Amino acid sequence: MEAGLLSWIGLGWWAAASAVQWASAALARAPRPEGAIHHRPADFSVVAPMNGAADASPAYVGALRELSRQGAEVLICVSHAGDGAVAATQSLWRDAPILVGSDTTFNPKMNNVRKGLEAAGRPVVALCDAGVALDAETLCRIAAPLSASVGLVLALKAGETPGNFAAEVERAYINGHQARFLLAADRLGLAVASGGVTLMTHDVLQRIGNWRGFNRWIADDYSVTRSVRELGLETRLGAVMPRLPLGRRDMRVVWSRQVRWARTRLRLPVWPLVLWEPGIGWAVSGAAGLAGFASAGFGTGALLAFFLLHTAAWLGAEAWFLEGRHLTFGPRAAAAAIVRESLAPLLMLRALSGRRIDWRGTDLGGQWRGHSRASNARETSV
Repeated sequence: MEAGLLSWIGLGWWAAASAVQWASAALARAPRPEGAIHHRPADFSVVAPMNGAADASPAYVGALRELSRQGAEVLICVSHAGDGAVAATQSLWRDAPILVGSDTTFNPKMNNVRKGLEAAGRPVVALCDAGVALDAETLCRIAAPLSASVGLVLALKAGETPGNFAAEVERAYINGHQARFLLAADRLGLAVASGGVTLMTHDVLQRIGNWRGFNRWIADDYSVTRSVRELGLETRLGAVMPRLPLGRRDMRVVWSRQVRWARTRLRLPVWPLVLWEPGIGWAVSGAAGLAGFASAGFGTGALLAFFLLHTAAWLGAEAWFLEGRHLTFGPRAAAAAIVRESLAPLLMLRALSGRRIDWRGTDLGGQWRGHSRASNARETSV
């Protein structure tokens, strides 16, 4: 390949990736107008699945208890009576409303959640990820967009208070990467899905088949988004990002969670976009730019200057986005973002190297494949 062509390809790749970085930051940094609050705490059923004592942190149980005190219907879900979350929750909230039992579908999370969704009786149902710090005001603000045309609101969680560098890396994934791209896509009108707090009216929940609307694809958040959209209703991300205190994390757990999410996304119809993520990241786009400048005959000093400017601009876009969302970004966060970006190609290779999707000891990927084969067999027999 001629040096001139290689230079144009490398510089074009770098320029396109940089444009995506800054465009996503610009689209995602400004929240939508929140709109008027038209719900009160008593309007909500809060379904809170837990698995293990770690999920029942004092801060989280305290937040659920306060929601209940203010009138919300809180439904804590555990799979069995011996789950460590039961004793941990009851030690903090003696008469906590705990529902016990498990279904037998392919999705262990929804097996736990089903009873809570079926028991929910208030006008608005909120499915909450464990650990999210949710108070009554935040809950009412998140639900503000619900209307006759907007059937689902997904509130992205924002990681905060990391207790060590592994937690800082996880915050970089949650805030600087996932939230930025999802919020940008939402502003473009695309249907996006993610965990955090999932809100819909009780009527819409029944129209999608209650828990069945969450169980049509391997990812429950993607499933419910598609289910609501197929009703002809809009779905959107909330303007408010409830906080998720991170504390200390184990880097192996952080890494395995990212592998699980990557493998899950690769089994959804959005997989072509997922494959492109490393290609437009800091590491690959920077390497392409370096190759382009090197092919154009630039020396070592100029290449080093380019690399430093590329890194500064990349981090600047992320910091600009986070500042718009009132999220912090300091030197440790910058270092964590570089670690995240450096691992992006390896993460994709790891995601493509296997089919097991480990969710707390269960192979969700294997169970989904079995479920899909059984569903296809039933359709064929009919």
